[in-house]
Amino acid sequence: MIYEPEHLKDRKAMYEKREKWLVRFVFSAWALLLFIYVNIAISHVKSTLGFLGIIIGGMVIITVIYFFTMFLILMRRGNQFKKTNNSIVKEFHESKNGELFLERLLAIEAAPKDMNDEMIWYLNIATAFNALGKKNECITLFKQLEEIATGKDKEYIQNSIHLIQKQ
Repeated sequence: MIYEPEHLKDRKAMYEKREKWLVRFVFSAWALLLFIYVNIAISHVKSTLGFLGIIIGGMVIITVIYFFTMFLILMRRGNQFKKTNNSIVKEFHESKNGELFLERLLAIEAAPKDMNDEMIWYLNIATAFNALGKKNECITLFKQLEEIATGKDKEYIQNSIHLIQKQ
């Protein structure tokens, strides 16, 4: 992955745009699937009770299965990046070698699939800077992350900046 913290705002906008497109696609595919099902099943409906059982029941079952499947697929999107990142962090906790930690983080080839994963990657780089004694680089990176963070992430980053400044 390429270390470019100055482009974080652009990356955040790109991820948000991608997520909006993905949501539209998922709901459009769901609507299309339901439309096809209704057109196929409508010829088998002979009564009101049949309509409720076949059409409405089928739509409910299709909806549950479809959204469960989409949920699983979307949750596993960034799995390769997370596995790689987590193994590097675990290795750092065991060895406390900041130089190796930074080198391994910058060598990750799998790209994050969302802004959360990218923020975690940059937070890990800031941790590596801190472990190497590069306080100014660490604080600068934290401040860049603070600009795009929201809610508890922003609070966590602000607390980290204060902690490093006190050291």
